[in-house]
Amino acid sequence: MTTEIRLSGSGGQGLLFIGRILAEAAGVFEGKNAVQSTSYGGQVRGGSSRSDVLISPAEEEIDFPEVMDADLLLAMNQEAADEYGGKVKQSGVVILDTTFVKQPPKTRGRIIAYPFTLKTKERLGSALPTNVVVLAVISQIGALVGKEALVRAIKKRSPKGKDEINLQALNLGFELVKTGVLQRDGDDERELH
Repeated sequence: MTTEIRLSGSGGQGLLFIGRILAEAAGVFEGKNAVQSTSYGGQVRGGSSRSDVLISPAEEEIDFPEVMDADLLLAMNQEAADEYGGKVKQSGVVILDTTFVKQPPKTRGRIIAYPFTLKTKERLGSALPTNVVVLAVISQIGALVGKEALVRAIKKRSPKGKDEINLQALNLGFELVKTGVLQRDGDDERELH
């Protein structure tokens, strides 16, 4: 079965970067079929940004390169949550960054809400690698790709001098899932702070 992942938010949040990392980790380093497509409202910070990644087993073809009904949705801002929250399978998961998403969307999926940007800045001294933190979370929750494949893709794709902070962010994301900080009831709309 093909797993449909939509990464959405604002320009400057690194969604296109993590979409490429995820697709490369799955397709190149794990031998699965993977397709990544992007959409953005402008190449400036603040415009809307979206990266769709579809992953299927090696023996299964991907027929259409965009998400129709997401298995996993990452919404890094309120606009993305509002626009795409209703386009998630009932068995799907919506991951919200409550640093910027204050109102959970109407969705059929389970909601995981956490102040990713705020906590990344507190733990790593910068909010810039938040995208890699959520990439680690998404990869584990969706059982998409292993950590080794992500490490290899990050080392290959990180801008010069940024691979170390990106690997720290990856470890932070894995830690958040392992410690159970992100597990909560999807019907509970309280924010986690």
